Amino acid sequence: MSLALGLILLASTAAACSTEASAGCTPTIAPVDGQADAAAVCVAAELDSWLADRQMGVGQQLNVSSTAFEDPLKALAPQRPALVGFDLAELRDAIAQGNDPTDALVALAQQGTLLTATWHARNPGTGGEAGDRSWTRVADLLDPTTSAYASFWSSWDEQLANLKGFQDAGVAVILSPLHEAGGDWFWWGGMDPATYRAVWERMQQRAAEAGVHNLLWAFAAAPRTRTEIIDPLRLLPSTVDVVGIDTYQDTRASRSPSVDLTDYNRLAAQAPRMALTEVGPHGSDGSWTPSVITRTVRAAGVRPVYARLWFDDDDGRKAIASLKEGRQWLAGCPQGRCPLS
Repeated sequence: MSLALGLILLASTAAACSTEASAGCTPTIAPVDGQADAAAVCVAAELDSWLADRQMGVGQQLNVSSTAFEDPLKALAPQRPALVGFDLAELRDAIAQGNDPTDALVALAQQGTLLTATWHARNPGTGGEAGDRSWTRVADLLDPTTSAYASFWSSWDEQLANLKGFQDAGVAVILSPLHEAGGDWFWWGGMDPATYRAVWERMQQRAAEAGVHNLLWAFAAAPRTRTEIIDPLRLLPSTVDVVGIDTYQDTRASRSPSVDLTDYNRLAAQAPRMALTEVGPHGSDGSWTPSVITRTVRAAGVRPVYARLWFDDDDGRKAIASLKEGRQWLAGCPQGRCPLS
């Protein structure tokens, strides 16, 4: 049997198993995609079961553009998080370099780990990185006569093609595109709320047109901790499966470990499911402990369905295993799910 045929058969078998398994999946809230596939329906049901059991799933982001992307998980063994995250731009780069991590991510999902994804989209006006704010005419993304329109939607179609690979393997992805939209650090930051919601809706429409139905859509907001940040309620799309905040504590500015829950309750009042879509420390030397997360949410009486920590980067230690008592903290969360009561 050729390798290509073997992969096709593996994907077909996984998809069939996922369809069969979905027969017993009944989420409390159905996915906003009316054509959501079996895998997406089952992930929605899994999230709802965590909420019902007052549990918070622990997530670990991976840098899939690195050949050592699984190291943050190996450092936690035999413990493992309930969710694993990756970025679509890094996935694209890895594929282009001949180091496609899709099979490894699919294997994690088939072992029971949920997958989440962000998309640090390149600036469609300049071709620069996501943090390039030298071009911010985001209304051009809705004007087919502009070069930015062609660039952005071509790139989105490329991401959808890669996400289709997960669908073919019977795996769903919780997707947070254009996250932290109200902030002023990405090119899409500061986007007019009506424009942002229209772009979001068009991304969903384009996914449906491409036959991609394995997604749960997660809106990830930047908390309004400064007046320059747009009120996330004004940006909230009308059709979302998960709403969250990306919240980090600057350990260089504060000596009192905590998680800033600004806007959490306001968004939760409008959310089908609420999450800490990103959480952790800025500038940490590793002395910050993730037990701060559970302590804060328990004290506040809130119930995020999951909390995703990032990987170590130039900004400091962020991975669970790199933080003080991170492994012990995860060990206290059976199957990667922390009890909240």
